[in-house]
Amino acid sequence: MIIEKIALDTNLTLLLAVGRAERGLIARHKRLQRYSDTDYELLVGQLSQAQSLITTPNALTEVSNIARYGIHGASRARVMYSVRALACDCGEVYLPSKEVVMMTEFERLGLADCAWLAMLGQHTTLLTVDNNLYLAALTQGHRAINFDHVRASRGLAQ
Repeated sequence: MIIEKIALDTNLTLLLAVGRAERGLIARHKRLQRYSDTDYELLVGQLSQAQSLITTPNALTEVSNIARYGIHGASRARVMYSVRALACDCGEVYLPSKEVVMMTEFERLGLADCAWLAMLGQHTTLLTVDNNLYLAALTQGHRAINFDHVRASRGLAQ
C-alpha cells in the first residue's frame, strides 16, 4: 500500500537520523535504548511505502537537540549531518505556535504534538510511538499508525 505522505514523530525521526548515521549508535543512544537495528530496518520499511516524508519545525528542533546526547567526535558529526539531511529532504509544515497552543489538546499533548495534529491532512498518515498522540489523531479522524503496534506484530519487544 502506497501512502502519499508520512508524518514521522520526533522519536522515530531520531531513530531514522541516528540509524542512517551509524547503526551501532542506536543501542547506545540515551533516547533510543529501547530500539535495535531490527526496529530501524522496520522503520525504513514503513517509510518505503510513502511518497514523501513531512515534518514540523518543532519536531526538527527537538531532534536536533536530543540527537547529540552522549555522542562525541566523528559519531556526533555523522548524526548531525544525518539530521541536516533529513531537514533538507523532508517537506516541512510550519504552523504558528500562537495558533497551535489554542488547541484543546495543548495542555495534555504540548506544542510539538499539537503541531502534528494541526498539520495532518487528508493525504497524510502519522507514524508515531506516542500513544497519546496516536489516539488523539484517530479521535480527530486522521490516519495514524502506532509503530509499537507494528513492532509487536513482528514479535519485537515494546
